[in-house]
Order: sequence, then C-alpha cells, then structure tokens
Amino acid sequence: MTTCKDAITLLLDYVDGALPPDVRGRLEAHFGDCSPCEEFLQSYKATPGLCRKALEHSMPDSVANKLSDFLKKELGKAKPG
Repeated sequence: MTTCKDAITLLLDYVDGALPPDVRGRLEAHFGDCSPCEEFLQSYKATPGLCRKALEHSMPDSVANKLSDFLKKELGKAKPG
C-alpha cells in the first residue's frame, strides 16, 4: 500500500519516468484514490512551466528595489548576535 508520504518521496522519480512498473502502478493507484496527492502531482508538473512564464517578465525597478531592501532587512534580523 502506498501512503501519501510515499507518494511525495517518489514524485520526482515518477515524473522522470524512473520508477519500476510495479511501483509506478501502485503510485498511480494511490493518485487515483487520493485527490490531495493528485492535486499536488498536477501542481508539481505545472511548476516548471509557471516558472518559465514568470521569467519572461521583468520586475519594475521600484518593486525590485523594495523587495531587495525588504530581504536585506529580514535577512539581517536572522543573523545571530
């Protein structure tokens, strides 16, 4: 029996087509019975395309500057001492 934890652990190999047929079959059966895992799989598969699409656009300088200032401030808080 494949659990949700198993499904997440095997996800990369599943998407890459690197699983043995019996493991792939059990995982696909799990996806068929578990809508949260199926939704996660679909999101996982969509991520590279969404990233490529996001990189097609440039961030306005004002937003980039605000983001940079925010990150510097927040990362400075995280430093010990």
